[in-house]
Amino acid sequence: MGESGQAVKAQVHPNGEEGARSTSPAAWIFRSIAVLTSRWRPSSELSFWISFFVLHILLFLPVVLMDREGGALLPTFQFSGLSPDQIWMQIAVWRREPDLLRFNSEIVLFVALWAVVRPLRHVAVRIAFVVAYLLVFFYYLYEGASLTFFSVEPVFYSQLRMATEGFSFFLQNARVTTVFVAGVVLLIAGGAALVARLARFVLPEQRPGPKTRAILVSAALLIGVQSVLHTDLLARPEMVFSSIAAKLHRNIGESRRVYLDVQRIETLDPTPVEEYSQFDLIERPPVYIIFAESYGSVLYKRNDWRALYRDLTERLEADLTGAGWHAASALSLAPTWGGGSWMSYTSALFGMRVSSDPQYYALLDKYEDGGYPDLGQFLKDQGYQYYRLTALSMGLPESQWEKYATFYGVDRWLQYEDLNFSGPEFGWGPAPPDQYSLNFARETVRGETEGPFLFFTITQNSHYPWAPLPELVETWQELNRPGPPPPPSSELIEHSERRQNYWNAIEYQLEMLSDFILSEPNEQAIFVLVGDHQPPRVSRGEDGWDTPMHIIAKDAEFVASFKEYGFTSGLAVWDPEPTFRHEGFLSMFVRQLLAAYGNGAELPSYLPEGVPIGEKGHQPVLTPH
Repeated sequence: MGESGQAVKAQVHPNGEEGARSTSPAAWIFRSIAVLTSRWRPSSELSFWISFFVLHILLFLPVVLMDREGGALLPTFQFSGLSPDQIWMQIAVWRREPDLLRFNSEIVLFVALWAVVRPLRHVAVRIAFVVAYLLVFFYYLYEGASLTFFSVEPVFYSQLRMATEGFSFFLQNARVTTVFVAGVVLLIAGGAALVARLARFVLPEQRPGPKTRAILVSAALLIGVQSVLHTDLLARPEMVFSSIAAKLHRNIGESRRVYLDVQRIETLDPTPVEEYSQFDLIERPPVYIIFAESYGSVLYKRNDWRALYRDLTERLEADLTGAGWHAASALSLAPTWGGGSWMSYTSALFGMRVSSDPQYYALLDKYEDGGYPDLGQFLKDQGYQYYRLTALSMGLPESQWEKYATFYGVDRWLQYEDLNFSGPEFGWGPAPPDQYSLNFARETVRGETEGPFLFFTITQNSHYPWAPLPELVETWQELNRPGPPPPPSSELIEHSERRQNYWNAIEYQLEMLSDFILSEPNEQAIFVLVGDHQPPRVSRGEDGWDTPMHIIAKDAEFVASFKEYGFTSGLAVWDPEPTFRHEGFLSMFVRQLLAAYGNGAELPSYLPEGVPIGEKGHQPVLTPH
């Protein structure tokens, strides 16, 4: 969690105040269903089936509402050119995109048993069903949020600390109103009452008619067959009939795997990177490592963004080239998706894949007194001063700052209070305009040291929800003027507007960073610009986990040397596949620094997958055959 505010920024969603308004889609749906069900008769077969489907719709509604990129109310079937087996697979087994025509296996089985086994038809069993349903609903909600915002299936062990610390941080820094809390409580109570009412119709005192029983028994048999044929896929959200038992089993198994990785960190021996202390730099250019928030390769995956991105990079590249700067770019596989920036930049700086919160905190606890041989330590051994910038106005206790500073080995950590900023703040945090923060920090660094330095930061203004944005000005000092705060962002916008907001934020970010490089007074400076993860809400898991990385310097030979790792000249990358991983950056960058500016000694090894600490954390998407 290198930058304390940053470390929790993806743990808590910044739009809580909008979530419980009585005009929200969820509240409207609950009210509408309640009005309709109040007129149903418990003996009606139609009431049974409407209630049966509504109970399942409610399970899958959250992920459909959250996943505006791929989610749809009803599935879209493509039967042309498919075999009968493929058609059946699409209808009743597996569909990649979220939709509402899906079922929970345990609910279907229980309702079928209720219909045919008379002793089960008891009010106490119905109450137990309602309680169990609510627990299942919250798990599906949890799964939907995890898939939508982080593109990973839920793992209790990984997300417990993120949830608890993130919620605490949210309460401390977000403006949570009494109306918001009351709305959440009423929404939960109303949902529970609705489920209890629907359960009366799905589990009636009198058994359903023979046709209904036959359909339920057939569905139960179908679930039994799928449990045999697709055992390993029952936990997957793409299954038409998914199983909560299989989901819990998979979750517990993944939790155990992460737990074992954490235990391995306790005995971690980062010997491969410790060897860097044997090498010396003869020349010591200043190094800027700047992570661009939510700068993902999704920009290459959509036709509209791809065209806009191509035009933008060509224009910025022309400006850089005209001023004597050279650029090489590639796609790098990030260890996290949609959030968790601290894991992404720690993986790059430490040369090890850190893909879960427990791994990160285990590393933090092990090296809380410093000493890990990361990029900062290597450059400090070469006489560099290590500076960091965190511009978020929200913060943590000073003891926490000190812990993180020691962990990363930072000499000087510039915080919001050091920026002397009095103008309007934007976005998550909130924070000053990045143009002001970066330029002020550079002026501070250059005023404090005449020697070489490493400067690290992660930008703020391209953080979700990407609006409102500051303007890009000619003189960054003019941003430091008092003014009214920008209007708050809203979740209640069209998805097309959200996509446009994301593009606007990325355009601002890249133009700002290009301007920052063009105004760099040191001819020997090296810039590394890299995305931390794909943006949430406007990208999908199949867009991949890779992010752009750019090496920019006036030393053309140094920049060109990265081509052996798959980099290509310029700011744009048109190879659709990532050529390396974030955790391989440390060894790659140190090698190229030593090759260009070292004493000619034999270069250290390149570790494309970093220092190993356990099994691979990436969870690939499985598809049935």
